[in-house]
Amino acid sequence: MAITAEMVKKLREQTGAGMMDCKKALTETNGDYEKAITLLREKGIAVAAKREARSASEGLIGSYISGDTKVGALLELNCETTFVAKTDEFSELAKSLAAQVAKDKCACINCLMEAPYAADPSSTVNDTISEIMGKIGEKMAVARFEFLALDGAPGTIGSYVHMGDQIGVLVEILTQTEAAAANQDVQNLAKDVAMHIAWTNPDYMHRDDIAEEDLAKEREIHKQWAIKEGKPEKVIDRIVDGRMTDFFSKVCLLEQAFIKDEELKIQDLVDNAAKAVGEPVSIAKFIRYRVGETSGDAE
Repeated sequence: MAITAEMVKKLREQTGAGMMDCKKALTETNGDYEKAITLLREKGIAVAAKREARSASEGLIGSYISGDTKVGALLELNCETTFVAKTDEFSELAKSLAAQVAKDKCACINCLMEAPYAADPSSTVNDTISEIMGKIGEKMAVARFEFLALDGAPGTIGSYVHMGDQIGVLVEILTQTEAAAANQDVQNLAKDVAMHIAWTNPDYMHRDDIAEEDLAKEREIHKQWAIKEGKPEKVIDRIVDGRMTDFFSKVCLLEQAFIKDEELKIQDLVDNAAKAVGEPVSIAKFIRYRVGETSGDAE
């Protein structure tokens, strides 16, 4: 029996399930609405759709690094309770989806949800999540994801996951040769910097990344503080310069003191790695996710 758009629409209105799920159910039941509804309920899909209004702000950060350290991904998978977030099934799903994002280089959440689930290509990612939702009785959703790929450029990608998979970091390190990228000093740099970022949460790579308008506002704030403290006018600019240096050391990754050794800045770590391999080394990008930090916001 041919399944029409009108039939799919009718079933969707009755169950609240997604269009693809409805079409699949009608196809499997040869257009029988009652059997299709039963099938959706058995799979937990109709029930899952009714949970869409519920909040899902708990969850995990799934992380993936390819074996050659050339591709990495972070994915935030949300649920309603920490109990579910700690289950093996939820954890494995988050990691599996992060791996799929990296391997398929997914462009958007909808692209991921409509794609065949890598661990079971007979089902879409959306179908898989809906089925698990029906089983565990909680709303689940992919909140966001990002991936880094070197695409032939020499370098390595490091990762770090902290606090029971609540914080995840990816760092892209560039070198001039693959031999340098594979060097243990560069590999250690990637891991150390990723761990450092997890703890310090820098806003920028270096001070040049900060907009002039934001810098002007920050300088004005420190200037007004100095004036209220009664500092002599002739030394105010020098005081502001000193406080801006302190500001940069807090918000700019390369100027932060390394958490394992505060005598070293992150730039020092980079320079040391470059000396060890005998060629330039640089931190190109970093991504840091913390579960729930985008709840209610458009990312």
